[in-house]
Amino acid sequence: MTEENTGGLEFPCTYPVKAMVRTGPGVREQILETVGRHANLSESEDVRIRPSRTGRYESVTVTVTADSRDHLERIYTELRALDVVVMML
Repeated sequence: MTEENTGGLEFPCTYPVKAMVRTGPGVREQILETVGRHANLSESEDVRIRPSRTGRYESVTVTVTADSRDHLERIYTELRALDVVVMML
């Protein structure tokens, strides 16, 4: 893999992708399936889920090994297209 230095990141790197989502059936699976198309995941190690105070939303953080800025952009683009995603950080 080649090293790329962009915006303070050196690739490849470990990067947390965070999505705020509406809580509901199958939501986590949608996020994990989408990210899983771009990165190998170990759900027990790479995924953190935190509910909001009201329980209506969840913060889903998936840590991926990013190969390039383009790799991260592809992940974010697909996640943003999901109806359950409210915001990306």
